[in-house]
Amino acid sequence: MDPAGTGFSVSTRRRHRFSPVAAADGSVVPSWYGATSAAGAIFESVFHDIRPSHRAPRVMPNQYLDRILAPVLTSRPLALVDLTTDGLHAIGITRSALIESTSRSYAWTIGIAARLRAAAPDVDGFTWVSRARDTSLSVVLFAEAGRAPMIVPAPAPATPLPLGVGAGLRLVRELATAARITLIVPDQ
Repeated sequence: MDPAGTGFSVSTRRRHRFSPVAAADGSVVPSWYGATSAAGAIFESVFHDIRPSHRAPRVMPNQYLDRILAPVLTSRPLALVDLTTDGLHAIGITRSALIESTSRSYAWTIGIAARLRAAAPDVDGFTWVSRARDTSLSVVLFAEAGRAPMIVPAPAPATPLPLGVGAGLRLVRELATAARITLIVPDQ
């Protein structure tokens, strides 16, 4: 875990909507996911697998105890593929197919990511309206060798917020309550 929130992942243990993507040499392209709001980041991570159709959605402690909400800033202008309405229309893919799909479609969405990156090799990543929190934009960034870093930790007073204790846990509880999600909290 990167306490500054700026670490890119090369993990292949779990698929995500747009990663892991392979580079031309077969290595994994480092990826980083974020959101434009704290609530968006929590919904896209801690509550990511909750669907509106779930009758009694629950979030277990292992889904938030070791997570940190870390504010970051961009360190340079970013070139992002727009996967909001206009961008989706431009590539002829629906929001329901690409953004609202379940993890069963991730092999396909990763394939789309690979094709978009091949068609626009100079882009830094993609942005879309969060599936889980449509008041927030989501972003995935792809680190490329030789390119300047894209994100840096936000300066003080902004600090990383552990989600398993204190103010972080209160925020997760508030969001869970508002969304009618049961948050399972271990005995303390």
